[in-house]
Amino acid sequence: MNRTNGKIAEQSKQKMAAALLEIMKQYDYKEITVTQITQEARLSRKTFYRLFSDKDDILKLLFEGLFQECFTQIRAQQVQHYWDVVQVFFDFWETRKDLLTLLQKNNLLLRVFEQSYQYSTQIFEFVRSKEIAASYALPLPYLLAYSVGGMHSMLVKWVEKGMEIPSSELVAMLKAGFASSDI
Repeated sequence: MNRTNGKIAEQSKQKMAAALLEIMKQYDYKEITVTQITQEARLSRKTFYRLFSDKDDILKLLFEGLFQECFTQIRAQQVQHYWDVVQVFFDFWETRKDLLTLLQKNNLLLRVFEQSYQYSTQIFEFVRSKEIAASYALPLPYLLAYSVGGMHSMLVKWVEKGMEIPSSELVAMLKAGFASSDI
């Protein structure tokens, strides 16, 4: 594929993704059809099926882009510790409240966990090292599942409560809770 075709395909993918999000404001994700997406994006069904196999592929594209952005922020801030990763994670999502609310409305927040977990080893290797990750090869998937699961549960609870607490306070409460001998 030449660069022009690749650029056009990427633009079409982004139009489809934006269309899906727009439609999700009015309709439940499960009810949305490919026809609705293509009409909203002003693209053909042929284009849709050339780029995606189904609407779930659009969600995968959206989440992939989001987590690439989050990982870029982790790298840019040269995060060195677990708590820094937690803070970047919640700061990242704090600026995307409308998206999280939309995902919650459409029962899609579990997909945030799934994508977060997929990136967790890569983030761990960046923050700690590949050598340390390799030395913890057996327990690491379980440790990351526990950690990401906890962060995700907090994210869900935060969204349910309207994200009224700033991310910095949310992480401070979490740290205080872990440091407390009373809890």
